[in-house]
Amino acid sequence: MADAPSIDFSVQLHSIREEYSKKRDSTNLFSPTGRELINTRKEFMGTTLYSIFWYRNGTDARQYVRLADVAGTLSGEILRLNRELPERDDDYEIVGDQIRPLKQAPPPPPEEPDGSDDLSQILERLPVVQVDDGKHFMKQSRYDSEVRNLLKCQGESCPGSPASEHIIQLLGKSPDGKLVFEKFKPRYLVLGQVHALSTYLAWILQLISGLKSLHLLDIVHRDLRIDNLVFSDDYSKIIIIDIESHWGIRQAPELSRDPDVDPGWNEKSDIYDLGNVIRHMVLGNAPITDQVKIPVPSPLDRIVEACTNSSPEKRPSLDELHQMVSELNDIKECVLSTDDAVHQAGFSNQGTVAIIA
Repeated sequence: MADAPSIDFSVQLHSIREEYSKKRDSTNLFSPTGRELINTRKEFMGTTLYSIFWYRNGTDARQYVRLADVAGTLSGEILRLNRELPERDDDYEIVGDQIRPLKQAPPPPPEEPDGSDDLSQILERLPVVQVDDGKHFMKQSRYDSEVRNLLKCQGESCPGSPASEHIIQLLGKSPDGKLVFEKFKPRYLVLGQVHALSTYLAWILQLISGLKSLHLLDIVHRDLRIDNLVFSDDYSKIIIIDIESHWGIRQAPELSRDPDVDPGWNEKSDIYDLGNVIRHMVLGNAPITDQVKIPVPSPLDRIVEACTNSSPEKRPSLDELHQMVSELNDIKECVLSTDDAVHQAGFSNQGTVAIIA
């Protein structure tokens, strides 16, 4: 049984978003308050993680700033948006509370080489779709793995029979060779709003369902984040997209940060990323630095904590997660807000939360 009414959840959520918005708007680490950012990257030096920023300083000049993630110090507090960058025009680093000028700062990294696969053979398996801009979305695929994963998710045929309604379905190819999908709402049109607790619970169950279908097909997503989610027009259905399984994020602590080494993505790292997805869904966005830890309102906090356990073996399986979320569904004694009831309208029985018996 949930321990707070939906209306209390919404109040908590508004407060959390307001607090983060104030931090985001006041920091000079990024624009609009700070300088224009050219590029950013992270790297380990020994056991310390550094965040590196290249800023535009005037018309042609560039500034290099390197910040060590040392909690409770100046550099750590800047990364957590609790302190501001010092007003300087030179290249420098901050390690703890020490500010050090740098005489030879490296330039921004070059753009990644194209590295695209030859897709001509696998694209021959796809039917040509006459694209309707009002109904379809097109994507120029770069990797053979994306098309193979998509076909695997729909019975090795196109358009095929989807393994899950919560995984994007490949409809075919455009006359010029782009992948064609049904058009859905991007996440920024949906997650920016505050929704009822029942809605978030429904979405989480749907994500678990979609991710389980991927894992049953031996597909590890690797790049599960809110930017790789889309929504149906009525917001009732969430769909996982971009299943290239080529590049990915390295948030799970057990993954290697060495760019020359396979990070070791697996099902447990996907579950870690799922925890961050839930956190960012509630926030409505991903924090601008990884060091910003946004609290998650109860009762979703326990789900996020379980997913993001630092020990992979202690993270729940997807079946266990489904059970945890389903138990939160038993909130019949809660005093639901009118908004909560409105958001339930139109939800299908599959993958949703039944709030009222």
